Formats: sequence, structure tokens, C-alpha cells
Amino acid sequence: LGVTGWFLFLRPDDTTQPAAASGESSTSVSTGIAPESDIPEERRLYLENLTAVSGMTLTIDGVAAEYYEAEDGRLYIDRDLLTQTDMLLRAIVPDASDYQTTLALVSKPSNPTASFGTMTACEADGYNQPDESYLDAMVSVYYRSQLNAFNTRQVEDLRFSTDLNDQSWTEAITMGAYDAVAYDLEQSDMTYSTQGLGYGDGKVTLNVAGHWVGTNRESGAAESGTDYMTIQAIWRDGIWQVDRCVPCTEQDYKSGTLQLSTH
Repeated sequence: LGVTGWFLFLRPDDTTQPAAASGESSTSVSTGIAPESDIPEERRLYLENLTAVSGMTLTIDGVAAEYYEAEDGRLYIDRDLLTQTDMLLRAIVPDASDYQTTLALVSKPSNPTASFGTMTACEADGYNQPDESYLDAMVSVYYRSQLNAFNTRQVEDLRFSTDLNDQSWTEAITMGAYDAVAYDLEQSDMTYSTQGLGYGDGKVTLNVAGHWVGTNRESGAAESGTDYMTIQAIWRDGIWQVDRCVPCTEQDYKSGTLQLSTH
């Protein structure tokens, strides 16, 4: 996944209650253009396809961030704010009596630019119903982070994941339940089915297929497989995050039979 406008990603193919997401809490306070900065050029991440509007808010993974305007009019942020891979930038723009939002995903902090996609209507905090391209990117980033967590045994490597989801995977990750295979993050990916896709109040439920590729740590042989799951993502702290995952069958995936309630 590179740095791109969100709408370029299109590629669809425990029963506990939802919990709040991990990480810092969000804010909808309008940051506006910050005072002139002394951030050197090499630390600037430029925001493409984004023009400053009075009262515009920029968030990084749901947390309000300062942005600046260069002499040539381009907007930028301090690259030091990007502390890990696959961080989501969201601009929330006042539009008469409403708001619009646009997104960019930064795959790695070293990228020189982040390109924002099409504006869509939203609420003051950036909330709107995730469309197919958003879901496609979200599940792809989440799944690769999950495989990375299996490789490293670090729950903290999970991305777009709530506390509840982190907790549900903690034992398997830290105890090395998936240690038999070293997962290849570049060749592995997750897709989802539009069959049965269900929207609720602040949540979306869908069936996904995780296609993994890796190497058996003992024999060195190449291995691959597909895991079918129903996942539910919720809006928490200014970002959509995976909250629950339960197994489903390939037939469930194809028929749109969800294993979690959409209500």
C-alpha cells in the first residue's frame, strides 16, 4: 500500500460488547494553519490535493495535528508526527452548514507526500459511513498488521484495532500460536465480500478472506492459505477500527452469511 488518495484502493472481491479503541483520544477542534514553522525541508511531508480552508481540521489516526503552509502555498506537516507505518490522515473541512472530509494513507514515514482523495460529506468529527474503497484499504492494512504481530509476538503491532480486539488476540500473539510460519507481508492480503455487508449505528460488519503466504520456520517450505472471518469495525476516537473477529466458512463468505449481528 503506497501513499495515495483513499479512493484508489478499490479491490473488493467472543461475542463481547464493543470497547473503546486503543491509542490517544480524538478531537474535532479546528486546528487551522499553524504559525510559520522552522521545520526543515527534509522533515516536511507535503499534503497533495488539499487546499487550506478556514476552520479546517487535520487529524492523524484520529488525533488533531498542526499543519503549515509553505511559501508556494502547499500544505505540509512535520514528518516526526508519523511514528509508524500506515497512518491515516483525515482533513475535515467546513462547508456552509455542513462538513466534508478527505483521506490519505501514509504507508511509511519516509514518503515525501500524502495525496488526498475525493471530498465526501461527514459530521463535524469526520464520521461518515465507510465506502467500499475505505473498507478495502482498512482490512488490508489491518490484516498485514495482524500477520506482522504474529511474526513479532507484539500485540502493539496491530493497526486499526480497538482494545477489545487487541485483547482477544493477545494470548495467541504473545504465546506464539502462529510461530510455525514466518508470514510474508508483501504477498499476503485481505479482501472482503460485498455480500451481506451490513451497516449499523457507528459500526459496519462484513465477511473477509485473509490470503496469507509464508515460510515454514522448521522446514523452510513455502506455505499459503486463506482464513475466512466475519469482522466488525466501529467508529471510535475519530477513526474506523476493527473491534471483533470471528471465524466463518468459505460458504459464509460467498453467500454473505455474517457471524456477528449488524445491530
